[in-house]
Amino acid sequence: MMKKGILHTLALALVMSVSSCNDWLVLEPENDITVDDFWKSKEDIRSALNGGYQAVQSQVNTMFLWGDLRSDFVRPGSNDEDYSEPWRKVMRLEILDNNTVLDWSGMYKIINYANTVIKYAPSVRGNDLSLSQKELNGYLAEAYFQRSLAYFYLVRTFGEVPFHLEPTDSDGVDVFLAKSTEQTILDQLVQDLEWAERYAPRGFDELEFNKGYGTKAAVQALLADIHLWGENYEKSILYCNKIINRSTFSLVGERLPSMTPIEEELFDPAFEFRKMFTIGNTQEGIFEVQFNRNVNQHNSFWRLFGGSDGNKTHQPSVIISEQVPDLYDDNDFRRRTVLGLDEDNDEVLKFDDGNQRDVNWMVYRYADILLMKAEALVETGDFFGAQNLLNQVRNRAGLGPKIMNGERFAAQDMILQERALEFAFEGKRWFDLMRFAKRNNYERSDKLIDVMVSRVDPAEAPKWRSLLSDPQSYYLPIHRDELRSNENLKQNPYYE
Repeated sequence: MMKKGILHTLALALVMSVSSCNDWLVLEPENDITVDDFWKSKEDIRSALNGGYQAVQSQVNTMFLWGDLRSDFVRPGSNDEDYSEPWRKVMRLEILDNNTVLDWSGMYKIINYANTVIKYAPSVRGNDLSLSQKELNGYLAEAYFQRSLAYFYLVRTFGEVPFHLEPTDSDGVDVFLAKSTEQTILDQLVQDLEWAERYAPRGFDELEFNKGYGTKAAVQALLADIHLWGENYEKSILYCNKIINRSTFSLVGERLPSMTPIEEELFDPAFEFRKMFTIGNTQEGIFEVQFNRNVNQHNSFWRLFGGSDGNKTHQPSVIISEQVPDLYDDNDFRRRTVLGLDEDNDEVLKFDDGNQRDVNWMVYRYADILLMKAEALVETGDFFGAQNLLNQVRNRAGLGPKIMNGERFAAQDMILQERALEFAFEGKRWFDLMRFAKRNNYERSDKLIDVMVSRVDPAEAPKWRSLLSDPQSYYLPIHRDELRSNENLKQNPYYE
C-alpha cells in the first residue's frame, strides 16, 4: 500500500556501497541517516539511483505477471503451493480485487526512489564541487528513465493511477492522490524522457552498467514504446531510427557477410541466440535488469518457471500453452530456445542455464526496436519498409521472407505473430495484444477477446464475450487495500 509511514524516510534504504565496479547495487542500510546528512556527494546520488535499480530488480516477477499472465502463451503449471494460487486465478480470469498480482507497491517504490533523486540531487552541487552540471543532468536522466518505466507499466496494466511527482519524504506531500488519466501521465512521461534523452549517458565503461543503467538508447527505446502505445507512429519511428542508426546494436545470431568460410561453418545461431538469455549483456541488449550471484543478487522469476532455491525444488507455476509449439516452424531455432529438444516438454526453458536465479531480465533489445518500427510503418502505409524489418528478424531465426500485400490487417497480424514468437515469455505478449486491440478506437478488439475467452469454460464463452466487450475489462482492478487506505481512489469502472 502507498502508506506514508512506509515511504516517509530516506534513512532506511538509500545508503549503499559503491566502492568498486563489482558492487553492483549492493545495499548497506544504516541507521539515523537524514536527508540533510545524505546528499553530500556525487556518490550519494549514484547510491540513490542504485536503490532505484534494485527496486527495479524486485519487480521482474511483476513485469512478467502483468505482461504475460493473461496471454494465450501460458497456462497453470503443476505448482499447487499457496503463493502461486493468485497467478492461477488470473490465468482463469478469476480476477478479484484481493489478488496479490494487483500489488503495485513495488512500482511505486521505484517511483519514489526516482522522485527523491530528482528533488535532492541538484542540491549536491553546493556540497561537491567535482560534480559538473553535465554529470548531474546524466544522473537526473537516469531517474526520469526509472520513473517513466514504472509508470508505463502501471498505465498499461491499470489505466488510470495516482501520479506522484514528488517523493513521499516530507509532511507537505499528499500521498493519498486520486487517479490521473492515462493520457495525462503519458504526456508527462514523454516530456520527461525527451529531456532525459538529451542528457542521458551514451554508455558506461562496465558492460553491466552499459546494459543495466538508463542510457540514451534505453531512454529512446522507452520513448519509441510509449509513442507506439499512444499511436504516435512518426515519433515512434523517429526514436527507433535513433537506435538503429547508431550501429551500436545488432541481432545476436545473425550471420554476417564478413564471416570467413570457417567462421560460417562453426557458427551456431541458436547457441548465440540462447546466450542472450542465459548469459546476457550481448550486443542485442538495450536495457536488461541485472542479476549477479557473486553479490547475492538473484532474480525472482525462476520460481514462476520452476527451479531450485538451494533447499527445495519448486514445480513450475506457469507452463507453455498447448498451442504454442505448433506456432513455431520446424526450421525456427527459437523453438529450441523456448521449448528445448523434448517434443513433450511444456516448461519454459528460455532462461534455463542450470541456475535461472542468476540470469538477467530483458526489457528492451534490438529485435524489439526493429519490430516496433515495422509496426509503426504499417500504420503509416510503408508496407515495404515494414516487410524488410520483419524479414530481418525472421532471417535471423532461420526463416524465409514474408510478403506484405498492402492489406493493413494482414500486415498487423504478421507483426503480432512475429512478436509472439520472438518475445515469448519476456513479459510482452499481453501488452502487444492490448496495443493492437485498442488501436483506432478498438477496431480489432476481437483478437484480444478471442484470447481471453480461450481461458474459460467453452460453455461460458458467450457470457464472457459479452462481458469483455467493455474495453475497461482489459485493465486490472485496483487492490482493495489501496482503496481502503486512500479514500480518494476509485475502483476501475469494470470492477465496481
